[in-house]
Amino acid sequence: NYIWLLESFSTTAVALVDPGDGQAALDYLKQHHLDLSAILITHHHQDHVGGNSLLKRAFPEVKIYGPAGETIPEMAFPVKEGDQVVLDDLGLTLQVLEVPGHTAGHIAYLIEDKLFCGDTLFAGGCGRVFDGTFEDLAASLRRIGGLPDTPTILIQ
Repeated sequence: NYIWLLESFSTTAVALVDPGDGQAALDYLKQHHLDLSAILITHHHQDHVGGNSLLKRAFPEVKIYGPAGETIPEMAFPVKEGDQVVLDDLGLTLQVLEVPGHTAGHIAYLIEDKLFCGDTLFAGGCGRVFDGTFEDLAASLRRIGGLPDTPTILIQ
């Protein structure tokens, strides 16, 4: 899986999206002298949340956001449809969209013209359905396809 990194060129603060491999993420952050300020989780699967605990130990002040309807390790900031995640140190504001299907509580983060949709959509098609439903997944895919301004979709 990809681990997405959000950065501002005016600070060393960064955010990560779905850091499933905490050691790889930590090694990169240390190598590049970056400070992790936030983790954004799309759903509860281990390949997306696996790095949370290690990264929280390395960066005790990190804020971990994730879907309110799911149990996410170390999450202190549950978010749901319509919420905004404001990352002041990065100068970024992300919109939270609920996109159930792959999991019942799956969310995506929209920032300007970029959409981080986790396992809702893959390069080869849609994600598999676990505790969500095919009907929900189809509705989420239609919703993503109907977003205004045609965002760049960052996929797994």
